[in-house]
Amino acid sequence: MERELPHDQQAEQALLGAMLIDKDACSEVINIAIPDDFFYDSHKIIFAAMKALQEERQPVDVTTLTTYLMDKKELDRIGGVNYLLTLSQSVPTTAHTQYYLKILNDKALLRRLIKESTDIITKSYDDIGNMNDFINDVERDFLAVTRDRNAGEFKNIDEVVDNVTKRLNILQKNGGIVSGVKTGYRDLDKLTSGFQKGDLVILAARPSVGKTAFALNVANNSSYNSKEAVAVFSLEMPAEQLVTRLICCAGSINNDSLKTGSILKENPNKYYAAADKVMHDNLYIDDTPGIKVGEIAAKCRRLKQDVGLKLVIIDYLQLISGPNNSKESRQQEVSDISRSLKAMARELECPVIALSQLSRAVEQRKGKPMLSDLRESGAIEQDADIVAFLHREDYQNKEKEAETNGLTEIVVAKHRNGATADIPVVFEKQYSRFSDYTTEQVPEASDGVRDLRL
Repeated sequence: MERELPHDQQAEQALLGAMLIDKDACSEVINIAIPDDFFYDSHKIIFAAMKALQEERQPVDVTTLTTYLMDKKELDRIGGVNYLLTLSQSVPTTAHTQYYLKILNDKALLRRLIKESTDIITKSYDDIGNMNDFINDVERDFLAVTRDRNAGEFKNIDEVVDNVTKRLNILQKNGGIVSGVKTGYRDLDKLTSGFQKGDLVILAARPSVGKTAFALNVANNSSYNSKEAVAVFSLEMPAEQLVTRLICCAGSINNDSLKTGSILKENPNKYYAAADKVMHDNLYIDDTPGIKVGEIAAKCRRLKQDVGLKLVIIDYLQLISGPNNSKESRQQEVSDISRSLKAMARELECPVIALSQLSRAVEQRKGKPMLSDLRESGAIEQDADIVAFLHREDYQNKEKEAETNGLTEIVVAKHRNGATADIPVVFEKQYSRFSDYTTEQVPEASDGVRDLRL
């Protein structure tokens, strides 16, 4: 026996009756509900007619509604004038409008969830080309059902002010410096107050400047002994190679001694101490090549649900695959990917750092990178909250490399919520490590990022 879909006839009648006798109740319901929230076809027709009258700035009552429905030849379909009179007379007070509206929304949500579940079951019997795409579509559609419940609602100014005050209290307790995810770099954290929830951060550089190393340093600094996870998507480099770099950085171990394995003969204790330290990173690495942005979002949703999510790092944006059989240009694909990454950051409520390539124009110009140098799409600049470039004067100049001693600039070219700046750091290439720049003599720290005297 087929079961009846969730609905509440009395709640629907009470809402429509309240709308007929109280213009404030009418406006309130119209601003929140949609015709499909009603189960009965007659109620959908009545509600749609009320909405049309209000949009035409006409009063909504039994008389105007009767005229409208007669003109549309739908009066008989809803039960005639007698049914409209019954609705208007069945509600002695409109005080319980919010209560009935909640019932309406809840029942409508249950019907949508049942529909989505039925569609999933039906599609599961068909041939599925790509399982990851299918699962991502399922998760997205389910989230869309629940997210759409609150779409378009205003935030009361009192609520917003309260949120601002809470954030200021957090800043005050932290000394007014870092409220977001710390990168571990003093001047960058001071400029940005840490990377904030929902931020899309673009970190760009030409090949071999060190953007992957810098991103890994940030991952290491933010995930060390962290309760929440940091997710790293490496589309170019296998996980083992990334972890090798992390061990070099953590133990001040030369890259070459790990490549050859000589470290285990020369100083095994140093290696195992560094490896043990890296194992304290709450870090999750996915090295699937050519992964799609939808798959990244799906994996991050599950990770957040399982262990919490602090930060997402993607290396790098241009290697993310577009949709299967896409006929769009690569530039449009990158634009869509960039927009999706920003939406993902907001949905997951964590910063997303996406590494990006720069065009060759920066080499031809012989200067610092500019926003126009972002490769393949101007939409990257538009979607990003922060755009930072890594710039080194000795890039592709071996003679100058000895003079600069690894001096690198983080050029913050766009900062939606603050100032821009050029921040000096030092790249210790042999350790795959970036360190804070300082001209003062300070003792080396045993853990984390070091201050380096030049």
